[in-house]
Amino acid sequence: MVVISEIINPAHVEMALDYVDVIQVGARNSQNFELLNAVGTVDKPVLLKRGLSGTISEFIHAAEYVVSKGNGQVMLCERGIRTYETATRNTLDISAVPILKQETHLPVLVDVTHSTGRRDLLLPCAKAALAIGADAVMAEVHPDPAVALSDSAQQMDIDQFNAFIDELQASGLYKR
Repeated sequence: MVVISEIINPAHVEMALDYVDVIQVGARNSQNFELLNAVGTVDKPVLLKRGLSGTISEFIHAAEYVVSKGNGQVMLCERGIRTYETATRNTLDISAVPILKQETHLPVLVDVTHSTGRRDLLLPCAKAALAIGADAVMAEVHPDPAVALSDSAQQMDIDQFNAFIDELQASGLYKR
């Protein structure tokens, strides 16, 4: 199993290296240049999430900052941006995917759980992400979402996740 963990303190990056396979820089830290510098100097893949109000240009520049420090193992994750819309947790900027693919050489993922905040929208948004060119989708799974300590409305249980994967495979958009 691959371990991805969000690191928020630059001082904790070195400590985490023995325990994680991928370092995640979350949306709230996408402009934390001390953290970007720290993850840029290590030999671990970095999952960089787009900031809540970050432009595509700012997102690309944050990735370039990591790469400029020597770490070329950066994955970009579109996770929705803050808008005036209230029907979803955030607004999935689906058009960011092809732009990021055109403007960078980096893999692009879409976090359908944080962008929607709604379990009922995960599958259609995942299909849209893959159809428009995303390299992967990210979705939260919990054995019992009702007792999850956070984000329960957007998580799938194991059976729902298996159905989610089956539907993506049946669509022809996802291949294991």
